[in-house]
Amino acid sequence: MFQVIAVDDEQNALNRFERLIAQDNRLSLLSTFTNPLDALDYIKTNHADIAFLDIEMPEMTGLELAEALMDVNPYIEIVFVTAYNQYALEAFRAHATGYLLKPLSRDDFTTQIDIMEKKLTKERKKKDDCLYISCLGSFSIKKSFDAGENIRFRTSKAEELLAFLIHSEGRPRSKDMILDNLWPDADIDKASNNFRVTCTYIRSTLADLGYIDILLRDHDDYSVNISRINCDYIEFRKKISNIDVLSLDESLTLINMYKGSYLENRFYDWAEDARGWLENRYVELLYHAGKLCADADKLDTAIANYEAILKVDLYEENAIKEIVRLKSKKLPPAAVREYYDKYCNMLYEEYGSQPSKELSDMIRAL
Repeated sequence: MFQVIAVDDEQNALNRFERLIAQDNRLSLLSTFTNPLDALDYIKTNHADIAFLDIEMPEMTGLELAEALMDVNPYIEIVFVTAYNQYALEAFRAHATGYLLKPLSRDDFTTQIDIMEKKLTKERKKKDDCLYISCLGSFSIKKSFDAGENIRFRTSKAEELLAFLIHSEGRPRSKDMILDNLWPDADIDKASNNFRVTCTYIRSTLADLGYIDILLRDHDDYSVNISRINCDYIEFRKKISNIDVLSLDESLTLINMYKGSYLENRFYDWAEDARGWLENRYVELLYHAGKLCADADKLDTAIANYEAILKVDLYEENAIKEIVRLKSKKLPPAAVREYYDKYCNMLYEEYGSQPSKELSDMIRAL
């Protein structure tokens, strides 16, 4: 089933659209909008497969909205719905998949959905054939999400080269840049030979498993074909860009995705900055989820999120403050004090230090 939104400044047109949707069991209507800006805000936090857009709208045209939607979700399919056929060329220049004329007829609508179904089903099947690559926590490459065994390469450099290109998220990287990062101390001839052999190892290993188009080359530029991989690092980076708009369910999904630090136990110099950045964003996400849980009176889940922050950094006193504040709502003072004393002991054992005076004063006040 495909998830659908519809945007039209005329409510009667949306009512007609809802009736057509209800008669097609391939579609699930998420929401309709008379204001295109509301639709754009909705897509920032919700996934839709197809957007049906009126072209002539006062605040933002359908063509402008389509461009904005694809900036948020490059994979969303656009179908324009309008009373004027002179927009057809502009619509397809905007990468529309379909074009329907008002008043909507059931036959035209069904024909358009038939076309969409073939396209989206093919894309989903292609996605199912992707490699599953995990970079958050232990680095692993598998043929499927639930495959038990990792794909092994002949050398550690083959694994690092693939990780480096995944790190670039599909952007081409020159041969010189790759040599500087992976073989910084080798002379140019030896480094070039090692690079050539390493590319061969990657291609042969993946080709044996049926993947012939993962490692791409364009003259002296190299990249990984991200349309053929599912990667937690790429997905996490894409969705973490604006934490404040994430819902509680979306936040908890991303938290579960973060299985550990970026490329854990891989000591790659080129990954250090990203590792720190991702860890900081993860902590921000935990604070955000903790607040949402507390606001929803899910105190245990909120506490669990704040405790996860302390596993990253015991010095995060704002997290222990929130834990103490929430525990004081459900536990007697003695139990809260006992929890705080355990935190103090861990802090001393780990770093030989004590909590700040501000935190100590807060505990005494409680």
